[in-house]
Amino acid sequence: MRKQIATLFLIGLLAAGVLGWREANKPGWFPLQEMRISGLANTTVVQATEVVGIEKGVNLLGVEPRSVKSRMETLPWVRSVHVKRQFPSTLIVRVVEKVAVGMVREKDRLFLVDEYGAIIKPLEKTDPLMLPIIVSAPGEEKAAQVVWLINLLSKHAWLKGRISEAVGLPGGRWALYTKQGVKLLLSQQTDQGLELLRRLQEQFAVLDRKIRQVELRIPGKAMVRFAL
Repeated sequence: MRKQIATLFLIGLLAAGVLGWREANKPGWFPLQEMRISGLANTTVVQATEVVGIEKGVNLLGVEPRSVKSRMETLPWVRSVHVKRQFPSTLIVRVVEKVAVGMVREKDRLFLVDEYGAIIKPLEKTDPLMLPIIVSAPGEEKAAQVVWLINLLSKHAWLKGRISEAVGLPGGRWALYTKQGVKLLLSQQTDQGLELLRRLQEQFAVLDRKIRQVELRIPGKAMVRFAL
């Protein structure tokens, strides 16, 4: 008798659990009232909301955070996402975006690249980013060249905002072009060359003059070619 009672009790619990789950998953039990998306800089709220694809009023219990995370990570600017359901009615989405540090050419198009040298997306007219174009040396890995150059310019912050294009040359040499059209020729000893250029800029404002080129490939020397 006791065994039968225990069995009936267990069946009752299971039935209650199933009914409770069904009841909890009815539309409107925990209706979604607010979706908070933070961390967006280059991705619009409209783009993020469309990709998430969840309408207001759906049952929050039926929202799968991993699924939301996967959909968000398809957006080009998104590096990582953390999704949390905050009961009774809020979905929290925290985004970490990629940082564009330069552009590279692929055939006839320009692409934004991040701090790891990885392509983010094609450059579009709506992108308000003025970043240097980086052309890797023949036979060199593009991503590695991007990372190397960005690290170099980070060490020489006074010059970073002046550069419009950087072209890698064979043998670890570089040609940098300023936004004013001045060509800077660097040897493998790039740090020494740029330090010399910094001193010349402080003393003579050489980059603000009408010059075409500064030759920095001879250690300790700088040769300036004036514009005609």
